[in-house]
Amino acid sequence: MVSLTVSVPNKGSVPFTFDRQPVSKLTVGEVKAAIHSKYPKYVPNRQRLTIDVDGKKVALVDDENTLSSYGVSDGSALRMKDLGRQTGYKWLYIWEYAGVIFLNPLFLHFSHHLWGRYEPSTLQLTVRNLTILHFVKREFESIFIHTHSRPTLPLSYVFRNVLYYWGVVGILMGLTLYRPAYGARALQGSILNDSRWINFWGFFILICENLNFYTHYHLSTLRQPKGKPRKYPTGFGFGTAVCANYWFETLGVLGLLIMTGFDLGTLVYNIIAIYFMFRWSGQKYARYKKEFDPKIFPGKRYKFFPPLY
Repeated sequence: MVSLTVSVPNKGSVPFTFDRQPVSKLTVGEVKAAIHSKYPKYVPNRQRLTIDVDGKKVALVDDENTLSSYGVSDGSALRMKDLGRQTGYKWLYIWEYAGVIFLNPLFLHFSHHLWGRYEPSTLQLTVRNLTILHFVKREFESIFIHTHSRPTLPLSYVFRNVLYYWGVVGILMGLTLYRPAYGARALQGSILNDSRWINFWGFFILICENLNFYTHYHLSTLRQPKGKPRKYPTGFGFGTAVCANYWFETLGVLGLLIMTGFDLGTLVYNIIAIYFMFRWSGQKYARYKKEFDPKIFPGKRYKFFPPLY
């Protein structure tokens, strides 16, 4: 028999007793199931359990692991954090990307209601097509390629991410790009209306999209069954940068920025996107150094954007 107390939000310290197995076999998932049974509001994915071990807070992150593997013993006191309402990762990505896919053509098609009638330029049509293609690719990857260590994340993330993608890539870029200043008459005779300029950067962006897709597919093949050692990424791009997927993504969005002549909305999109990829690559680099022999991986690789970082 195992007796535990769990500090539940707004409920205080609640005792739980498990009669059928010792602490060496009792799993984190079974404790979460018991909490859910007593308080139906707290589904397992909404719970984060921790314990203080020698003055340090240890998170019980894997539902399949036993309590004893985290230093929990009979009579221990656990603390539960409410992670809030949850949603699946795929639904998050589907919603945040869907808005961009529909808002871009809508802004271009109805922009004359804001600015008056004008003839769209080849640049505007190309940017619209490339933007739709990019986010359709992301939708495909989200549904069929990407896997995640957790099945869900807080529902509040949906509103945050939707605000960014719909607000910046959908509305802001729609307002700054799809207007007469980028129309056919305004760009006539400029480099932004030159087919060679548009074709070069369009081809460059498509290459980056394909390389980015390749890296995402490669990363999806690395996840191992529980108990097997984790693999590190190899192959084209990963021999130079630890986060080659961010490298090719960054090259693509920079290509779009240059192609548009440093459009303001596209610039804001670049700054935010590159900032987060900068942060995430640093976190992944640090994690890889802990998981693998740092002389082998990451080794001398850059984090995500050779030769700068």
